[in-house]
Amino acid sequence: MIDKFCENLSSQSCLLELKESSIGIEKESLRVDEQGKISHKRHPQRLGSSLTNSFITTDYSEALIEMVTPPCKSGKDAIFFLENLHSFVHQGIQEESLWASSMPCIIDGEKSIPIAYYGESNLGRMKTTYRRGLDSRYGRIMQVISGIHYNFSFSENFWLIYREIVKSKENIDDFISKNYFIILRNLLRHGWVLIYLFGCSPAICKSYLDGKRTDLKEFDRFTYYGKYATSLRMGNIGYQNNKEKDMGVIVDYNSLENYIESLKRAITNESSEYKKIGVLKDGYYKQLNSYILQIENEYYSSVRPKSSSKHNINPIRSLKENGVKYIEIRSLDNNIFSPIGIEHDQVHFIELLIIYCLICGSEEITKEEYGLIQENLFGVAHFGRDQDFKINSKGSRNNVIKALEVIFQELEIVASYIDSSLNTSNYIDSLLLQRQKIQNQDLLPSKRVLDKMSKENYSFFELSMELSTDHKKYFKEYQANKKLIDLIKNECKDSVTKQKNIESHDTANFDDFLHNYFSKVIT
Repeated sequence: MIDKFCENLSSQSCLLELKESSIGIEKESLRVDEQGKISHKRHPQRLGSSLTNSFITTDYSEALIEMVTPPCKSGKDAIFFLENLHSFVHQGIQEESLWASSMPCIIDGEKSIPIAYYGESNLGRMKTTYRRGLDSRYGRIMQVISGIHYNFSFSENFWLIYREIVKSKENIDDFISKNYFIILRNLLRHGWVLIYLFGCSPAICKSYLDGKRTDLKEFDRFTYYGKYATSLRMGNIGYQNNKEKDMGVIVDYNSLENYIESLKRAITNESSEYKKIGVLKDGYYKQLNSYILQIENEYYSSVRPKSSSKHNINPIRSLKENGVKYIEIRSLDNNIFSPIGIEHDQVHFIELLIIYCLICGSEEITKEEYGLIQENLFGVAHFGRDQDFKINSKGSRNNVIKALEVIFQELEIVASYIDSSLNTSNYIDSLLLQRQKIQNQDLLPSKRVLDKMSKENYSFFELSMELSTDHKKYFKEYQANKKLIDLIKNECKDSVTKQKNIESHDTANFDDFLHNYFSKVIT
């Protein structure tokens, strides 16, 4: 069936429109000092305003830099832009380095992690207060895990042709949103594939657990690891919202409407546990509110629908008004062996998987299947390289290698049609590279990490520190593109002016600002 459908897409020139797709990459990295400890310095002035810079900002911590490419017309362009961002950032952080791994460096307790600061505007205070709330709810350590976010959108012309092929009469915006949710559901189902192939966090510094008990094995006196782990970041020690009582969140991906309503419940219903924390207490805000989620972004998922959204518009309100404009994959570890955390073949493979997820089935996800999806993800994260490990696949439990082979057979069909239409070999080539990992586990990033630690007698910290230093040296010699560097410099300069304008135009006090913001949640 996949074969016939791809043939139809090709004959209708739909696949030709893939060259007009947009790809963006977001890369998070901790700034660390020369000893490999989390930096306590402010976000460097040379990098502009973390509040308003569209290319360089911060995530949870002042030390957690996030580099964001604009939407690019190819994975190659996105990689090139990200390389230049890294080059510019490395110049701006001077003697510091960017931590190569997704799992953080040695942590000297919760309070050693500085919360991000965004200035004294109401918007800036809201962003900092939100992070203070995350600290109160989950602690700081979990918040400094870093990763790669992969953003993707098809062109509108692609959707117009695709709508004709599937003989839909829907409004184009509704059609696009509906089909992005088909992709999202299938990415949830097949998300374990990305964890298996690209997981790069099989070990952690003991300090990450801050004395908590664990089932992980001791590699040395500084390191815990999972013998068969691929991505502990995506396992049960990573960032998540699957708590008990009235603190847990289950979001419905069966339609845009269901997604909005389930998220809306979480950001409008109070949690008795979070109420105990308090909101405005001792003269300052400990959290934005005591709802199950303070805001939509607090919900962690491996994939998200995204809309064009401005700073002052609630994400679900924007989705309601504008529909889905692109999707975001959030399950990718930083590739510790790459100076930018991601490689070309990875970008092409993910794009191929997205296209496959559009056409491989549109079934809704049942409540039972949501549980199995989570079980697969956590299972592969912790035990994926175990030859006896089985996942839940199409109603039965299958060996992970056999399940991969079934998916790869269909991916090969899709890749062949795309490459033929675009006159490339990018997709087949990327597929062949990933297939080698199925045949030889030694090629998996997670196995490479553990093998190198064993061979060099390194702790996780020592390996990460060595590669972080190597990456810094790489960008000292990198020949940056002057045009892109000028673009980045101008954005940094303009972002400072934008922040000053936001601060000078604040008229409401912070209490009123928050009330006005949350009153705009859609009804």
